[in-house]
Amino acid sequence: MGTRGALAVATVVLAGIVPGADVALGEQRTSTELTYTCAFPAGPHPVKVGIGARFPARTATGAAIRPTEVTTSVTLPDAAVAELTKLRAATTGATTKLTTEVAQNGATATALWQGAAPSVPLTPTGGVVLRATGEVPTVTANSPGALTLTAAGLTLDFHPVTTEGGATAPATLSVPCTLTPGGKGLLATVPVGPAVSPTAPTPGASATGPGADGSHRPAESAPTVLAPPARGAARAAAAPECRGDTTQPLALSAYATGYADVTKMGNASLIPVFCTQVVQGLNRIKRIEVRPGVFELHLLQSSTGRLDYRGRAQTPPGPATFLTFGFMPTTATMTLEQTGPMTIDSDLNNTAGHGETYIRIPLVLRISDVSVNGTPLDVGPNCRTSAPLYSPDPDPARNTKDHMVMLGVLKKGTDTVWRGYSLSRGGPLDGSVTIPAFTGCGVGEDLSPLFTASVSGPVNTVKQNQGAPCASGIPDDPAMLCTADKQPTTIPAPLR
Repeated sequence: MGTRGALAVATVVLAGIVPGADVALGEQRTSTELTYTCAFPAGPHPVKVGIGARFPARTATGAAIRPTEVTTSVTLPDAAVAELTKLRAATTGATTKLTTEVAQNGATATALWQGAAPSVPLTPTGGVVLRATGEVPTVTANSPGALTLTAAGLTLDFHPVTTEGGATAPATLSVPCTLTPGGKGLLATVPVGPAVSPTAPTPGASATGPGADGSHRPAESAPTVLAPPARGAARAAAAPECRGDTTQPLALSAYATGYADVTKMGNASLIPVFCTQVVQGLNRIKRIEVRPGVFELHLLQSSTGRLDYRGRAQTPPGPATFLTFGFMPTTATMTLEQTGPMTIDSDLNNTAGHGETYIRIPLVLRISDVSVNGTPLDVGPNCRTSAPLYSPDPDPARNTKDHMVMLGVLKKGTDTVWRGYSLSRGGPLDGSVTIPAFTGCGVGEDLSPLFTASVSGPVNTVKQNQGAPCASGIPDDPAMLCTADKQPTTIPAPLR
């Protein structure tokens, strides 16, 4: 519930948190360490930059090469950090703009790789690491032959934030960087073979012409670079409006969806894609230690949220179909209504490689438009649970049986890749709830006992999937996770 980027994401996801997955067959994973000289206001500083990505191991002429899991890790020396703290900055996020040169058979093209790094604390010594992720352009080779991608110029746009959570002056510090002379910026080499169907025309393929030896071979042409889809291109028509707050620098808006099981009915109900508005809290440092070769960090963060459907604190109404008492087909419209504050508590222990986020929210289940075996059943406008759904709370002081608890877990693998859930990147959330007895059901006769008998009870599992949020409080949206009107571009799929 509830950008991977810029100043609004001063959250649990810090240096080293990058989405990851197992390497697919036929792919190559590359990692390059480079040194850039970056022109900060007070003078040039050397900055170490690590660039990682996955590419196909090989491809065919005319096939799009889509780099995935692209990360740009920027390590700032103490002198560069000092220039940011002079602005009264306590944390900073950044946008990275890396120019890559694409070459094949002497023909070249350029592609801009843009990413966004979440905010991290500015520690005075030991260096500060920002890791940026983002969509990058696809490249299509128009001829057979090895295609290379090489890093060139880099621009870092910092988005510092003060201890009080406000923007610094200036709000954005743009720093151009050049590759240190002698540095080899090769990112990847992808062998390109002939098209799979030589007799069929390949889109974008060049015409053929005689070679020096009289044979016919493709004429050399520059690889085709296609920019990522425009913001909002991935939005689904079924997603409700989710305009984020533009007046609050720490505001996020995100889509989520999932399934809720009803144990008594042996079935699950889809929770339609819904919108959550979040205001992030500032990080509280529980422990931090920097020494040679070691960076220990333990952070806590508390945020608040609210469901938002057409201005009401609820999910969109969604259809549900069950077999009542195991044999009677029943359809209904189900809505979850928020009845109190949503709290989001995140605990990240970078040293232990583990993070947990607990989302607590009071939700009443409302039922309408009921049909039993095809016959409408008038339940009236007030058929709902008599109290909020509730979960056992791991905190004894908060185990008040008046809210549900969802848990998202973040873990660092042996490959140093973080996987799982965090507020600023989304991911899976799990919970188990008790559905209380129903009340207010029926017109002329009390049907509440019917729904209590067939629906209410404990151990009903809930699984949700949150998409990456839009940092609506950031004017320039460096992570490109917002539409022009400040709605999230990432719409997640439900998980079972």
